[in-house]
Amino acid sequence: MTRRFVNILWPALMTVIEKEDPASKQNLMPGARKAVTAMKHQEAIAESNFSQTHDEDTKQLTPNPLLVTGGTVNPGKQGVTGLTFKTQGGAEIKISLNKTLLHALCRLLIETTMKADWDLGLVVGAAAGIMVPEDKTQIH
Repeated sequence: MTRRFVNILWPALMTVIEKEDPASKQNLMPGARKAVTAMKHQEAIAESNFSQTHDEDTKQLTPNPLLVTGGTVNPGKQGVTGLTFKTQGGAEIKISLNKTLLHALCRLLIETTMKADWDLGLVVGAAAGIMVPEDKTQIH
């Protein structure tokens, strides 16, 4: 994915996340709504396992990398979001993500764009101000 594509994709992903969040249906101030969205994101990330490495036995579909040039985000029924990526060669890659996987994808996009130094400032809700302790102890 290119920087430009991620910059266009991100608002669509945030729209889906915010619409799926019960806080979006409540009459909350925007700051409070963003904080609740950020907490829900942290909860979903806590359920994810990022420790598994890439499976080297996976068969490669093409000998060359695929350049994503377009796509769609389809909020689906029962909390499943459909992503369709269109490549420069005309191929389509379709992915279905439940809520936890959608949040995991967002985390991976945040980390990857930070490593690439793209300066997109991607955050979920008001996540920039929320820190979750590593030892998972409760703080007051």
